[in-house]
Amino acid sequence: MKRVLMGKLLLVFTVSLFLLGTVAVRAHAAQDKILLGAAISMTGKFAREGGELKGGYDFWRDWVNGRGGMDVGGKKYKVEIIYYDDKSDTMTAAKLTEKLITEDKVNFLLAPYSSGIAFATSAIAERYGYITIAGAANSDALYERGYKYLFSLLPPASHDFNATADLLSRQKPAPKTVAILALDSLLTILSTDGLRNHIKTLGLQEVYYTKFPAKTTDFSAMLTVIKAKNPDLVFFGGYFEDSVPFLKQCKELNVNAKAFAFLTAPQFEDWVKILGKDGDYAFSVMYWARAMNWKGPYFDVKSFADTFQKQTGTPMRLYHAQGAAGCVLLQIAIEKAGTLNQAKVRDVLSKMDVTTFWGPFKADEKGKNIKGRIAILQVQHGKTVSVDPADPGAKVWYPTPPWDKR
Repeated sequence: MKRVLMGKLLLVFTVSLFLLGTVAVRAHAAQDKILLGAAISMTGKFAREGGELKGGYDFWRDWVNGRGGMDVGGKKYKVEIIYYDDKSDTMTAAKLTEKLITEDKVNFLLAPYSSGIAFATSAIAERYGYITIAGAANSDALYERGYKYLFSLLPPASHDFNATADLLSRQKPAPKTVAILALDSLLTILSTDGLRNHIKTLGLQEVYYTKFPAKTTDFSAMLTVIKAKNPDLVFFGGYFEDSVPFLKQCKELNVNAKAFAFLTAPQFEDWVKILGKDGDYAFSVMYWARAMNWKGPYFDVKSFADTFQKQTGTPMRLYHAQGAAGCVLLQIAIEKAGTLNQAKVRDVLSKMDVTTFWGPFKADEKGKNIKGRIAILQVQHGKTVSVDPADPGAKVWYPTPPWDKR
């Protein structure tokens, strides 16, 4: 009886050792990986931008894993990313961010698209002491909350339109009057409010300003007033789904201006696919352009674009670069810190003064990138070209001809 009992105990002990060993192996395997998490817009109004941002994250993951992973304290770690669709909804993004931290136990977070969504997700991240490098969210208000774990890749949103206004103010014949329209959302209001203050310093007169609600498709009433005011410059603070119908209706109602300037919409391929030649002459803010020719660890501007296309089989676009650049910054900070400890990596980020393929990065005490720069694009012959800084041979098309003379 004792022998049987001892045999059973020995069997239990042996099985227990095996299970413990299996758990230990799994734990060791898990420790050889860095798990990142992202609640990002795959559907909803930000699906286009969120999809490109995700493409940048995926590129960086595959690229860094192809190099053997990240070197953390002399040990290589492969990278995995857990994604959830926030459906372009703020509350959904906040809940999913908390799930990534508390249930999925990710090591680090990747930021969503949109300042409004990042406002909520960064609050969750701050509560748990998780770093957020906001690659596509630059609302000034994000960085006025005293947060210690939030960093911006981009210059402040209140400066978004200023470089475009500077460029256009230098053209001949010199513009004198400006009309401004703004989608009633966090980022776009900040961008246009900053513009309204800036044009005063340029001696330009604001003759029209209005806000419009989300999902606006009929701009005819606004355009009737703008046509009567006959402004030299029209600045439109909205996203792609707002900008396309707006410009279409400008043509339908024969609303002309010396220049039409948008936040980001003309940079997308669908701008030309949908608008054709009518999309020419439009200006767009661009946080990054090949003409900037930045060089940094791992890539310069050209090698990043070339590597992205070779690895993914698709041309590199803006939000691809933004997503990858945020990951590269995180990688540099983790490898310099030599640890996965959030607070220690945060300390490195707060002191970093570095240039990557995206451009210079140095955070102030609020987490704003005080060295960021904006480029200006214009659509010419169905293609986007950088006109400030200028691509080789590129010149500003100005003034925009009337619709009936294009």
